[in-house]
Amino acid sequence: MSTENDDRYTPEEESYDPEGIAELRRKEEEERLSRRIRREIIKIESGESEEALEEERRRMEEENEERKREEERTARRSRSILLNIFTGGFLQSDGATKYYRMLIAIAIMCFICIFLTFLSLNADREYRLMEKHALVLRERAIIFEDRKYSISTREEVNKLLEKHGIELKDLDNDSRVIHK
Repeated sequence: MSTENDDRYTPEEESYDPEGIAELRRKEEEERLSRRIRREIIKIESGESEEALEEERRRMEEENEERKREEERTARRSRSILLNIFTGGFLQSDGATKYYRMLIAIAIMCFICIFLTFLSLNADREYRLMEKHALVLRERAIIFEDRKYSISTREEVNKLLEKHGIELKDLDNDSRVIHK
C-alpha cells in the first residue's frame, strides 16, 4: 500500500511505462507483505507472540472502537444542519470558516437588535394605550364627580327623596347633640 508521499517513481517514469510501474509496485507490495508474514511466523514459532498477539488484538479492537466512535461523532456532526449552518462546518477552507463565523455573529447581533427594536415598539404602543385608558378614566371620574355635586343641592336631594317616597325631616331640637 504505497502512498504518493513514499512513491519512488516520478510522474515522467509512470507516464513512460505505466504498466511496468504498476507491476513493480505490485511486486514491492508482495515483498513487503511476505516480509511481514515471515516476521509474524518467527514470532509465533518463538512462543513470545501469543501474548503479544493477544495484546495486539486488544489494542486493534480498542483502536477500531475508538475509530468507529469518532466516525459516529463526525457523522452526527455532519448530519446536524443547524450546527453546520452556525459553525460553517460545510466550508473547506479555515479562512472561510473564520470569516463565516464572523458573519454569523454579525447576523445574530442584527437579529437581536431587530428583536429588541420590535419589543420597544410594542412596549411604546402598550404605554400609549394605557395612557388613553387612563385619560378616559380621568374624564369619567370628573363626570361622576360633577354628577355627585350636581345632585347634592337641597332641591335635588328633595326631588330624589320624594321620588323614592322618603320624607325629609328637619331636627329642630338638638336631640342628637350630647351636652356635657
